[in-house]
Amino acid sequence: MLGDKVRGAFRATNRPLSTRQQAPPQPPFQKTAIDVIWTGFRIDADAVTPFLPDGLVLSPTSIGILGIYTAPSGSGIAPYRRGVVGVSAQGVPGSDIGEGMFVMGDIVDMPGCEVMRDLYSDSVVEGTALTWPEADLLHGVASVDGVEWLRATIRPSRQVRRDLTGVDTFLGHTRAGLIKYADSTLADLDDAEVISLEITDDAPDYMQALRPLEYVFGLHAPRVNSIWSEPRVVGPGASKNAASVFLSLIDDTGRAAAIVREDGTLLEANTRALALLKLDGSGVGERLLSNVPAERQALARALRMSVGRTGPRLSDPVLMQLPGGGYVLAYVLPLEHGAHARDSALVLLADMHGPERRDAAQLLQLFGLTAAEARLAALVGTGIPPKAAAGELGISEHTARSTLKTVYDKLEIKKQSELGHLVARLQYS
Repeated sequence: MLGDKVRGAFRATNRPLSTRQQAPPQPPFQKTAIDVIWTGFRIDADAVTPFLPDGLVLSPTSIGILGIYTAPSGSGIAPYRRGVVGVSAQGVPGSDIGEGMFVMGDIVDMPGCEVMRDLYSDSVVEGTALTWPEADLLHGVASVDGVEWLRATIRPSRQVRRDLTGVDTFLGHTRAGLIKYADSTLADLDDAEVISLEITDDAPDYMQALRPLEYVFGLHAPRVNSIWSEPRVVGPGASKNAASVFLSLIDDTGRAAAIVREDGTLLEANTRALALLKLDGSGVGERLLSNVPAERQALARALRMSVGRTGPRLSDPVLMQLPGGGYVLAYVLPLEHGAHARDSALVLLADMHGPERRDAAQLLQLFGLTAAEARLAALVGTGIPPKAAAGELGISEHTARSTLKTVYDKLEIKKQSELGHLVARLQYS
């Protein structure tokens, strides 16, 4: 097993595990990473396979990954510096993970190292990492005890695509066995030319097995906001369809989501969505409807446009009054997974008074807003009128509208619907 090999490597380097001084933080963890180097390359599958956990197999593409970055802020384990190598792998038979990146080697500084080793991968080694620019290049190294194990140099294109979102599956091995976790990201990203990649002779053999044979891609991220979910042990008998796996990944990130047919029929929902909608059992076959005709029409229009791919990637927020009382906000976007991708849409749900709004307010400050501006923007961005938002914040409507003008100028937007799209991306990325 990989865990035995890694623990043997620890003993061989005489690196004792440090004693924890206090209770560790618990996921989900949020971080902001800067100057990220992320590269893909082809590997020697025969060299890598002996280091995989039992039952895990390489994906047909056999793509290796090497990344180096600094995470200066966040909640939980940040700040930290990291160098990581991994490989695209398939799940064990009967598991629900599909394909993901299996983390083969991880270099992280303290105190994040200890938490990550316990929760995400027992291949984590205490060390440090650094990226720095030089002319039109970006260099990165990851070291252990002052000795470099990983080196990379890329040439970013500087044609940055902003606010790209995604949810990726990562796999690791801990004392509990093979685990999976979701990494939900909001990133500024540009392509990069890979100049050089090196896994040095000082790196352990399970890292050296991933030495590049051919470069496939290079990416540079000036800034990435990322949320790591709680890890879940992968076990037999957990087989699900593609839609269930996708909803489970979204559940891991703390978001409520459902798959809804164009006519409003609920086909599937994750546990958070069932709780938010106050549905017993699976909720399959029930209609996702509001008691208010205008709200039903707005949801029906968003579903129709999303299924037909005729509207925006993410709909404006739809306020819904639930049959049993209470309100939720619904965001509709095209479904790209599973058998119902052609006749259904993915609906992300949010409690108007839930933690998502507070999270959005925190993240909006990363765009240069003050705390007061971010609180107002988060409220208005979820569909609440400026007058009502002013009342909730205890300010005058005049102050709210004046502040919104400043918010729009700072964010370089012109109307509330654009703010709604940004807030939705921050909440669900």
